[in-house]
Amino acid sequence: MLEERGRIVAIESDAVWVETIQRSACNGCEAKSGCGTGLLGDFFSSSTRVRAVLNGYPANKISLNDTAVIGINENALTSSTLLVYLVPLISLLLLALLGDYLFAEAGAVIGALAGLLGGALGVRWYSRLQSANPTYTPVLLRVEPESERS
Repeated sequence: MLEERGRIVAIESDAVWVETIQRSACNGCEAKSGCGTGLLGDFFSSSTRVRAVLNGYPANKISLNDTAVIGINENALTSSTLLVYLVPLISLLLLALLGDYLFAEAGAVIGALAGLLGGALGVRWYSRLQSANPTYTPVLLRVEPESERS
């Protein structure tokens, strides 16, 4: 299970909304303060709100601004990543080759654009089909009350 920490910003009867901060991969690096990449990563970091299912955790024991640890299955993340990156790329290459075979260079360019767009729309369609699949839903693993963080 891959875990992420965030701050609880809303509580529902069956889920919580958690605000997470997206940071660059070099946040744990010792040379962060003297590195341009680390500084740029901090500058461009942004927050994202994620709905996480309570997973049996009692909603009455959760308060706003508590630190929540949410998780998602590694296999779900890996398969989703492969789908998002490979389907548009493969469709781009296949339609570019088909366009080149049928209509030379202009066909390759048009085929590549059509393949990229078609692959992206295919991924979007598939993700909407999977939106109710609990495998791809983040779950609340544990809550650290605000008073314990100090």
